[in-house]
Amino acid sequence: MDIIQQQFFTLVQSGLWGTDADAGLFDEQTQWEQIYKTARAQALMGIVLDGIQTLPAEKRPQRGLYLKWCNTLLQIEEKNRLLNRELKNVYELCRENGVEPVLLKGQGVAQNYPNPLHRQCGDIDLFTGYEDYEKVNSLLMPDVTRIDEECFKHVGYEWHGVTIENHRILNTLNAPTANKKFQAEIARWHQASEMRSLQVGDCTVSVPPLTFDAVYILIHSVLHALNEGIGMRQICDWACLLHQNAEVIDKEAVAKLLREYGLEKAAKVFGVVATQYLGLKKECLPIVYGPDDLATGEWLMNDIWKEGNFGQFNADKKRRPKGYWSGKWHTLTQLTLRCKDMKRLAPAEARWFPIIVAIHSIQMQWKHRVGGK
Repeated sequence: MDIIQQQFFTLVQSGLWGTDADAGLFDEQTQWEQIYKTARAQALMGIVLDGIQTLPAEKRPQRGLYLKWCNTLLQIEEKNRLLNRELKNVYELCRENGVEPVLLKGQGVAQNYPNPLHRQCGDIDLFTGYEDYEKVNSLLMPDVTRIDEECFKHVGYEWHGVTIENHRILNTLNAPTANKKFQAEIARWHQASEMRSLQVGDCTVSVPPLTFDAVYILIHSVLHALNEGIGMRQICDWACLLHQNAEVIDKEAVAKLLREYGLEKAAKVFGVVATQYLGLKKECLPIVYGPDDLATGEWLMNDIWKEGNFGQFNADKKRRPKGYWSGKWHTLTQLTLRCKDMKRLAPAEARWFPIIVAIHSIQMQWKHRVGGK
């Protein structure tokens, strides 16, 4: 690691685990503007600032940048509070009408962090299943101010100033055999109401069972890595879930599901990044990596460093054309190229991903333009 990476990761580890950052890495030559840009690109502004707070005053950023950083953190905290308030409102609306949504990722995963309000947040993802999908859409519609393009898994709305994605399909794997097992496991725990109860702000919500969640958080990150790339926040989400639940999680059950889904390699590679760069204890991992996985972990770390959060910070990346069909073709061709490289992370998923994306695109066009189901 170069000096910027060393400084960045000591701050991240401090923010995640409550340790003191290594003050010896910082002096008057510290390039704080570059660290700020890196924290922004990796969606870890709040976590890194928590680490900065452990440094002696003379080792911290200059006043102007420090105040700018603090102001950003205040905005992150307020956005989290807004999401928590609207999460309570949408749950009350659904429950009043006999629906119990399952909260995915986001505000639920944030509860594994030392300070949930310091995790950079996005939207509210709810899994309602095929049975309640249209009903929840109808419940939300009176207060909707924007509707996003519906995809085969979900539709997104702007509702009370936040984005809510209503999922009829929780998620899918690309490899057909693995996806069949994945969907069967989702149906099993959902139909048996094996969800966990979790306190988020002033609301008690339902989230997936812990064993499944440990697998799902990884799957979600792997699929984004295959597509456009991920930031360190996605690795932090998985690491914090494993760390926070280390005493109660059934690691053997998690490992069993990962192997069934063909994601053993991905778990090992993510484990390299989580331990070598984030400082997660190796005993927290459901599948322990070996020496042969270290190089692949470094390769993934380089990709994360280059791409930034969801690939948004790679200046060399070709931008998507504005035209509908030209945009679709651009996405498919870029995805195909990326997946050739990403076979090192998840071979079967990378091989099937472009094919599945094309199939789903055709299915949605049929539904919207021809009226098929």
